[in-house]
Amino acid sequence: MIELPRHEDEWAYYESEPLFEYVTRVSDMMGEIATDINPDGSYESMPHLLPFSFASAYHENKIDLKGVNQVVYEKSEIQDTLKAFGLDSSKFWYLCLFIKWKVDWEVKSARVFPKEPLEKLKDLQAEFEKLNFTKVRGKYVTSKTAELTFKVKGSKAYTINDKDTLAILNNIINDYLLTTPTKGYLLHESERVDLSIATKMYLFNKYLTWFIAPLKADRKIHACKDKSLLVSRMLYVLGVYNQDGEDEERNEDNENKKPQKQKMNKEYLWEEYNDKYNKKNYLKGILSKYKHPRYWHF
Repeated sequence: MIELPRHEDEWAYYESEPLFEYVTRVSDMMGEIATDINPDGSYESMPHLLPFSFASAYHENKIDLKGVNQVVYEKSEIQDTLKAFGLDSSKFWYLCLFIKWKVDWEVKSARVFPKEPLEKLKDLQAEFEKLNFTKVRGKYVTSKTAELTFKVKGSKAYTINDKDTLAILNNIINDYLLTTPTKGYLLHESERVDLSIATKMYLFNKYLTWFIAPLKADRKIHACKDKSLLVSRMLYVLGVYNQDGEDEERNEDNENKKPQKQKMNKEYLWEEYNDKYNKKNYLKGILSKYKHPRYWHF
């Protein structure tokens, strides 16, 4: 693997560093730039920020290489595939390291604003609307049955299921939402969010697929030309399935429960096909059940 050189000019990593040809292509797709705001309100874009930041972290040994296996990367299963797609092995290596660094940063810096009470009321209002309240001879009728349960800790649950009371509560909520302005949150009120390993896998797959999706393989070269398998194998090589050094995946289906940890069979990421050459679609299976959370980051 060719070692990444140091440059005094930070723009060099974006404009003229050959090893970053693939990195800059994907960083442009990410659309994240730093801006200098001028006194007149205009701004100057600096698209070199991500490649330069990555290069700085790399030279300062701040890239998390725990679980990364470069020896496995040199295996013919990957190198032959890269040749078939006309890719340079060193450039692709730095691209994948760059994506892993970006994903790690994005997951660690992810933040959410606490859900505002008005948002919760709007969610409840949306449920009330499903009942389609109408009044017939002074009584409310609905298209469906429903019940609303309220429980104080240590007391029995109190359930409301008669249509008139539900309709009154619906009217009260509607009136309140019409007259109460939405509160905006300040930056310091945001909270860190604990994202799952599946989020890392989703983001890595997303960014690397941006790059490889348009590629056309040379059919004359004998190699696996399965792009999704190449992504899976790079997840395996870079240990993206790891969190704190453990081969496990968080199960956060129920946000009210403490996340449970499940063992992940990492070997499936390397070999997607069984003895009969039927694809297992292991990564696709994980991502098909995954719902990307709403969050933002610095």
